[in-house]
Amino acid sequence: MTRTILSKRKTKGLMWAVCGLLLLCFAIIAITSCEENSLEWLADDSSYEARIEEARIAIDDREYARARDLLLQLKAEYPGDPLILQYLSNAYAGLVGLDTFNLLTTIDQLIEEENPGSIDMVGNVLGSLSGEINVADIDEILANLENAINALEEIPNPTDDQTVQLGLLSLNHAAMTIADIVAQDQDLPETDTVELTEDGLGETYEGQVIDLTDEATTERLDDLSDDIENIGNAVDSIASITGIEAGQENDLSESFDEFTQDVDPNGDDSITQSELQNYLGSLSS
Repeated sequence: MTRTILSKRKTKGLMWAVCGLLLLCFAIIAITSCEENSLEWLADDSSYEARIEEARIAIDDREYARARDLLLQLKAEYPGDPLILQYLSNAYAGLVGLDTFNLLTTIDQLIEEENPGSIDMVGNVLGSLSGEINVADIDEILANLENAINALEEIPNPTDDQTVQLGLLSLNHAAMTIADIVAQDQDLPETDTVELTEDGLGETYEGQVIDLTDEATTERLDDLSDDIENIGNAVDSIASITGIEAGQENDLSESFDEFTQDVDPNGDDSITQSELQNYLGSLSS
C-alpha cells in the first residue's frame, strides 16, 4: 500500500515537472517569436523600413536613378508619406547634380561663389565651371527639377528643412527656365550652350532690343512666379536650418533676396514678360 502511494506521488511529481518544462518551452518559443517579429524588417527586404533604408543608401551612394525607382514604387504603396516624398525629391535633385540629401553641404556649395546672389552660382553648380549649360540637357534638367519640386509640394506640413530645400530647388529651376527661354530666343541648336552667368547673358543681349513675346509663355512665367514664391518662403526658414537668429543676415538669405529683387523688383511674386526682359537687359548695361 505504501509503495503504491509513493509510486503515485512520484508519477504525479514527474507529470508536474514535464508540464512545467513544456510551459517553459512554450514561453521561450513565444518570446523568441516576438523578438523575431520585432526585428523581422531587418531580414525582410520587402518591408517598408528595409526599402526606405535601401533607397537612402542608394542616394548616399549617388545611385539616384535606382533610388528614384525604389521610391516611386514606395510612393504608389504609401501615398502622402512625407519621408518617401522627401527622399524622392532628393533622388530627382541628385540626377541634376544637387545634393539636397545633405542640405548644409549644398548650401555651402552654393554660397562659396564670389558673387553668390547672382545667377552664376546655378550655372556653376548645374553646368560647367564657367556656367555653360548644354542646350541638349536643359529639358531633362528642368523635368527632374520639376519632379523634385512636385514631390516636396505634396508634403502637407513641410518642415523648415523641407521648405529651404524647396527654395533651393526653385532657385535652380528659375535659373534653368531663364536658360531655356534664352536658348529658344537665340535659336540655339542642341549642340550649343547657354552661359548661365550674368556676364554671359549680358554679352548675349548686348545692344539688342529684347522681345520675349513668343518665348515668355504664360506657363513659363507662372513657373517663374511659383519659384519666386517658394524662394521667398524659404528665407523665413533659413534661420532654423543654419542656426542664425531670425532677422539676422546670412549668405543664403542674401542670395535668395538678391535673385528675387533682380527678377521681381516689385516683390509681388508674379513675374511678367516685361520684368524678365528688364532683368536680362540690366545684365548687358
